[in-house]
Amino acid sequence: MDERRESMDRRASASDREVLESRRGALAVSSALVRGVSWSSILAGVTAAIAVQLLLNLLGIGVGAATINPQQGQHPGQGLAVGAAIWFVLSSIISLFVGGWIAGRLAGTPDKKDGALHGFVTWALASLVLFYLLSTAVGGLVGGAASVLGQTASLAARGAQAVTPAATNVIAQATGVTPEQVQSEAGDIARDSNFKAFVAGVIRNGQVTPQDRQALANLLVERRNMSMQDANATIDRWQAQITQTVQQTKETATQAETTAASGVSKGAFGSFFALLLGLASAVAGSWTGTQEFVRSRSVGPRLAA
Repeated sequence: MDERRESMDRRASASDREVLESRRGALAVSSALVRGVSWSSILAGVTAAIAVQLLLNLLGIGVGAATINPQQGQHPGQGLAVGAAIWFVLSSIISLFVGGWIAGRLAGTPDKKDGALHGFVTWALASLVLFYLLSTAVGGLVGGAASVLGQTASLAARGAQAVTPAATNVIAQATGVTPEQVQSEAGDIARDSNFKAFVAGVIRNGQVTPQDRQALANLLVERRNMSMQDANATIDRWQAQITQTVQQTKETATQAETTAASGVSKGAFGSFFALLLGLASAVAGSWTGTQEFVRSRSVGPRLAA
């Protein structure tokens, strides 16, 4: 009888332990659901992601710099730039996976969807921080390049659309719109208002008005002792040279604008896909971390029993 009672007591105590563990598990699940977003786990994931990103980037810089051989080819750094871009994307994927895993593991939620949302927020916050760090590091360089590009485009546009002789003279001196041969041949005449009006008309319309042409011809006849025929021939030659230079300047500006637009487009698409891959990696990491949390919770009660 005593043995039977002891057996029944052991069974009752085991049953009580199972009920207690079940209740504890239910309380843990309900507590995790009530808690919602775990910002501490997200901040931990973001910190880990940035640290891993920095670590991998330093490793990539060290390896890439060690592979440069100045004696091979005229541009030994071109391959390094491409490799650096690829390595940056790969390191971002790895670091965001680690950050997402940590966020999902520390979030303390058994729901995989909630874990994935923690990974999404980790990716978003880490991306904002990384972009801020990049902007502070290279913002001055990018801003300076954009400023130079904007000034160049503005200068070319003003050179093509000059409406006053004074502005045309400044543009011609700054951009070389007036060929050196014309400037040299004109000599002191280049400072005369008639010559400036002639250059302005050629740059603006590709031709000169009869009044400006006649005024410049009279000036050449007066100062250079030319015949009217020779003066007109000189004006025709100058007009052809200036027109050719203006056309070349426009083509160069158009090519530069096309190249810049293509570069911006490629950079934007590249950044988009890199961010998309980083998002997928962070969500996958948080999903894996949540599974690890659930697995550890299910193994814990078994070991305790």
